[in-house]
Amino acid sequence: MPISSEHELIPFETTPLPAGPWLVLAPHPDDEIFGMGGALVLARERKIPVEIVFVTRGELAGDPAVRTREALQVAEALQVREVYFLDLPDRKVYEHLNVLAFKLKNFFTKKFKTIFMPSFFEFHPDHRATTWAGLAVAPAFKEIWLYEITRQGEVNRLLDISEVFEEKRALIKVYASQIKQNNYFEVVKSLNKARTYTLSEVKYAEGFFSARGFLLGRRYARWLKRYFPQS
Repeated sequence: MPISSEHELIPFETTPLPAGPWLVLAPHPDDEIFGMGGALVLARERKIPVEIVFVTRGELAGDPAVRTREALQVAEALQVREVYFLDLPDRKVYEHLNVLAFKLKNFFTKKFKTIFMPSFFEFHPDHRATTWAGLAVAPAFKEIWLYEITRQGEVNRLLDISEVFEEKRALIKVYASQIKQNNYFEVVKSLNKARTYTLSEVKYAEGFFSARGFLLGRRYARWLKRYFPQS
């Protein structure tokens, strides 16, 4: 059979925001705005209720009190309904998967329509561990959206954030303790610009992989198989 075309590997059009309320799982304070800050600004504008769960306070990359304060400032600007800190140890989330899964299960009993977690392809171990624990207890029929933080993964949804990109930039600057440590803004900007490759007249976009919980793993696997000719 012929090799897959581009249209089978990446969307060529943007998608609307998913239904709310939203629950966002963020391994560290800043991941939520780096990865899906544009979506969060759009959610605020459309009055979609949002709650954010920070798994750690990121104490190995700065003063946890400062990072907490920055996170709360960003959340206030986004009009986030509730913010929670689970206080798992930074860079050791994988060692506490059972604890994290137990804590997250309590949140999943609420009537969130869409749950956001980091992409499977993230570099940082806490990012991947957060998603591992989340998927273990997420209700099977919940809509799960995986978001990109530091690198491209596989996506089947693209959100146009052009109109709110400057506000996303301003919110990234609130995490002053982090952006002085690395060129995070340039990384985020590059990701959001690269996601416009198949979108005409879109300046910036955020990429996600979306599926119902019980289908997510199988659909992701099928997506990856598209890169190779079928025997």
